[in-house]
Amino acid sequence: MIDSQSTKTTLAREDCGYDGGKKVKGRKRHIVVDTIGNLLAVVVHAANIHDTKSAHLVLSKVVKKYPT
Repeated sequence: MIDSQSTKTTLAREDCGYDGGKKVKGRKRHIVVDTIGNLLAVVVHAANIHDTKSAHLVLSKVVKKYPT
């Protein structure tokens, strides 16, 4: 299972962005867990990166860590 969450930040840094869908300026985190809730991977990035691109980043991390 993959889920994402946008979080607000008050720091003015270059790795912060604006999530237009949720109207949040900050960062976004994508988390992958298995069917019983064990954490497999986490990716944190600027909120302005689209979920489809982020999903590719986090899934490639899972494939590298857990090859079949």
